[in-house]
Amino acid sequence: MKKAAGRSPVNSIKSSGFFLFRAKSLFKACGHYVSSVGRGGVIALLDQVVASATNFLTGIIIGRACTKDEFGLYLLCFNIVLFVVDLQTSLLSSPYTVYCQRLKGRQLAHYTGSSLIQQLMLCLLTVFAIWIGENFLVRAFPAPGLINVLDTLLLVISFVMLKEFIRRLCFANLLMKTAFLVDSAVCVIQLSGLLFLYSRALISARTAFWVMGIACAVAATGWLLINRDLYSLSNLRFWKHLTQNWAFGSWIFGSGLLWALSMTLYPWILAYFHGTASAGIWGACWGIASIANPLMLGIQNFLGPRIVASYARGGRQKLLKCTRQNSILFLLLVLPVAVTLFIGGGYLAVLFYGAKYAGNQKIISVLAVNLLIMAACFPFSYGLLAMEKTRAYFSANVVPLLITLSCGIYFVKKFGPFGVALGLFLGLAITASIIIGYFFKSMRKADVNE
Repeated sequence: MKKAAGRSPVNSIKSSGFFLFRAKSLFKACGHYVSSVGRGGVIALLDQVVASATNFLTGIIIGRACTKDEFGLYLLCFNIVLFVVDLQTSLLSSPYTVYCQRLKGRQLAHYTGSSLIQQLMLCLLTVFAIWIGENFLVRAFPAPGLINVLDTLLLVISFVMLKEFIRRLCFANLLMKTAFLVDSAVCVIQLSGLLFLYSRALISARTAFWVMGIACAVAATGWLLINRDLYSLSNLRFWKHLTQNWAFGSWIFGSGLLWALSMTLYPWILAYFHGTASAGIWGACWGIASIANPLMLGIQNFLGPRIVASYARGGRQKLLKCTRQNSILFLLLVLPVAVTLFIGGGYLAVLFYGAKYAGNQKIISVLAVNLLIMAACFPFSYGLLAMEKTRAYFSANVVPLLITLSCGIYFVKKFGPFGVALGLFLGLAITASIIIGYFFKSMRKADVNE
């Protein structure tokens, strides 16, 4: 007679012991990670809390003080800011993060100065591009007040870009305290100005950008004056550095362009089909999801340079271990926030932005899932950059734009703000799968070559 199918008590005990051992190892890894982060990681996280709180509270002040349409105008133009900053990060900050790890002393100062000059050149090109595209945007979206907000953005966006580049420069050099001071200055000036305008009933999308520009200008100018020893504006190596950055950054720039387009086109598509009030609804939902930004971006700002440094100092095996471990830990750290937003995000939208934004829980739930995808994928994307696999990174970022311009448009037209969330989810899920696949494929090729 056959024994009944099932596992023996001995096997069950062994299996339980195995899982207990794995859980113990995971907690030990978490403890090691927290201790290795140290003071620099804590300051990086605090900095991101300040930066994210500034944007979050700015959105709340405008959302509460203004109509949905006015808030929609702010969101549309703020998406231009996000688009430009993403491109700047891809073209300048990402190469700087990689190459500054290999330089010291005067060589680093010359490279930093050359990068600052490149950043100022990019500011001029950005202002010119917005000026050229302004007429098109106004004709495509004949919303009252849009031209006035765009004109203000044209005047202040260079200061926002400069402040953001300085911030990334500080992260790349692990100057977490300096980045914290820059963002704290912006926070105090910007929120104080907005609250003053709120008390005088003068809040609008246009005045919000004026305050934002002034705050960034003061903080960036202060950094340039105080930290004069960190950069040299000698033009002797400018063209060499420009060529080097472009050789590395061109594919990342293309990737950033594709990614930024896929992300920032959605609010404009939404406004085209459903009006600026729908864009305001999306802005409130996106604002609630951005509650996770201090954790998400704070960890990213600290992990990115560390992942690059792990490859520079320990080679492929060190990079593989670093990316695997940090992917799991990043996911675990974000999970509680994502679950909270998945369940109670709709309530938070009403609490922060008011009753006019009720009934949008399902949108925020999809955005919460997106947070988990981004957390799991981020270390692998930086692993590709560390190995200078920029073409593979570019190929992966073609997917979100293709989805945006195909089924994404259909989703937005049919489902409104919920369609935006669906389009973003589909793009993120497929892109994350491709990036992780490329990473392990590159590792296998390296094993074969060895």
